[in-house]
Amino acid sequence: MAPKKAKGSSSEEKSVLEYLVKANRPYSANDISSQLHGLVSPAQAKKLLNDLADDGKIQRKVNGKQQIFYANQMDIEVPSVEEAEEEEENIKKLEQQVNATKDENKALAGRLHNLTNARTDDQMRERIATLTAEVGGYFLEAVVGYSIKQNEERLAQLRSGEVISPEEKKRIETEHAAMVKQWKARKRMFKNIIDAMSEGYPGKLRDLYDELGIETDEDVQVDVSIIGAK
Repeated sequence: MAPKKAKGSSSEEKSVLEYLVKANRPYSANDISSQLHGLVSPAQAKKLLNDLADDGKIQRKVNGKQQIFYANQMDIEVPSVEEAEEEEENIKKLEQQVNATKDENKALAGRLHNLTNARTDDQMRERIATLTAEVGGYFLEAVVGYSIKQNEERLAQLRSGEVISPEEKKRIETEHAAMVKQWKARKRMFKNIIDAMSEGYPGKLRDLYDELGIETDEDVQVDVSIIGAK
């Protein structure tokens, strides 16, 4: 007579049974081995599952060479209606938390992208030097210089009725118009420069002006349209 098979009571058997009951879905021996992350090999899982089925602790379904194991449904605790509703409410709250976390992660990823692509202080200084050189080293304050002021004084004399020659008057007006035209051109260049510099700048444009020591027309209360008008 063959010796009676010893029933398993190992911790591995306990782990297999607990997982099968907790998951409450059918598994093969290979599935159990995988789900338990190698705690038992497929061969060990097959033996333990068959032992549990022989003991009536779990159910076994055979389809040809395939064996499927699942927990005894009579041993599964069925929640009450109140418990089911409470669990459903918890699931909804968790879903809301997941969505909120996704939105927060998306916002943080956007901020990280902006910070990663923003120029460093050294890169900003290098860019300023390059752009300054490209426009001949002139910023807005270089345009509002002595020559325009001198021409304005001359035009003021003209408008006050002081007598000068027609040639001198034409020369002054021509020079004044040229300087105002240059002022406007330089102002456009400056706008293009500052727009390029402010890309990726984390602060306000006014902060960038202050950091670079830049004064605008508005800061010195100068209106090029009025100066250029006749």
